[in-house]
Amino acid sequence: MPIKEIGLVSFRNHDTINLEFCPKINVIWGKNGSGKTAILEAIHSLSIGRSFRTNRKKELLKDDKEFLSITGKFQTADKIQEIQINQTKDGTRRTFIDGKKLESIRELVGLNPVVLLSPEEQVITKGAPQDQRNYFNKLFSVVSNEYFTILSDYNRILKQRNKLLDDFNLTNKAGAELDIWNERISEIGQKLWKKREYYFKNFSLELNKTVKDFKDDKFTFSCELVTKIADNEKEYTEILNKRHNRDIYLGRTTYGPHTDKINFTFNEKNIKQYGSQGEHKLALLLIKLAEVRLIRKVTKNAPIVLLDDLFAKLDNYRSKQAMAMIDNDLQTIITTTDLKIVEDRGVEIDKFNNGSFYLG
Repeated sequence: MPIKEIGLVSFRNHDTINLEFCPKINVIWGKNGSGKTAILEAIHSLSIGRSFRTNRKKELLKDDKEFLSITGKFQTADKIQEIQINQTKDGTRRTFIDGKKLESIRELVGLNPVVLLSPEEQVITKGAPQDQRNYFNKLFSVVSNEYFTILSDYNRILKQRNKLLDDFNLTNKAGAELDIWNERISEIGQKLWKKREYYFKNFSLELNKTVKDFKDDKFTFSCELVTKIADNEKEYTEILNKRHNRDIYLGRTTYGPHTDKINFTFNEKNIKQYGSQGEHKLALLLIKLAEVRLIRKVTKNAPIVLLDDLFAKLDNYRSKQAMAMIDNDLQTIITTTDLKIVEDRGVEIDKFNNGSFYLG
């Protein structure tokens, strides 16, 4: 669903700003520090309920202001949908859709999906296994509310089991309680694994198509989910029982979907270990193009594409290929410090129809 308007109050370095977007390509340009990325951050927050730059809500509030507000209007099939996020100085946040307060973030995720390409996303290929799991958990939650629900339940049970392990005192009562949590986490963990495996296979297919369509036969790129999925809940529980002493010693659960790893292979080598800077940039671009395809395939909705200073990260050839692969019917919002760079990459500025904004 394209975004038509956004309004910010006391968000990052913006006092008050309102922008209207066109349904295709939009460019936000200006000096470093002018608040370009903050606009994308706000759109991202309206899509999934949180920033892509920080987990600390207080960082979003301008100076010593008492509250911030983000308001976005999205074009649905038959109406304009308004989403608003209000946050106070102490971090308390309330989210509304058409004036109705949401009881859970689950009601927001997936409504207006976005695909973000920014420097912060480079942790997908460069970061720790947790960073890669976070990326795929977010993506699969966007395309499937059921996945989001199962993941939320799993994380809640995992947290409770880990607390029991950390406080374990070797009493019979504690042992019996651990058996109960083993059964619960085995049931929900097995469900999560099956859903993750299903969506990961679909993502891999879209990534393979993206690599094939990228007009360059000089490289290969693929991904693999490295996991030890139990055949059934009984086997899952048995494995947890075998790890009983180890888990108690470490104070945490050492088996389950939260330990999965994802390997990205560029030219048959692990990109995290052997990839060059250029290979990491190209790999991230391919991942994001595949993300667009997966969202469209599963949800039948077109995501909003957010490109944060993309053209400063890719060479001319790669940039033009990237833009050529982004469908004309996708709303795309680009930030840049130099409009000429955007024009040189094949984007026609004079056809924006009020889709170009300068932030001084």
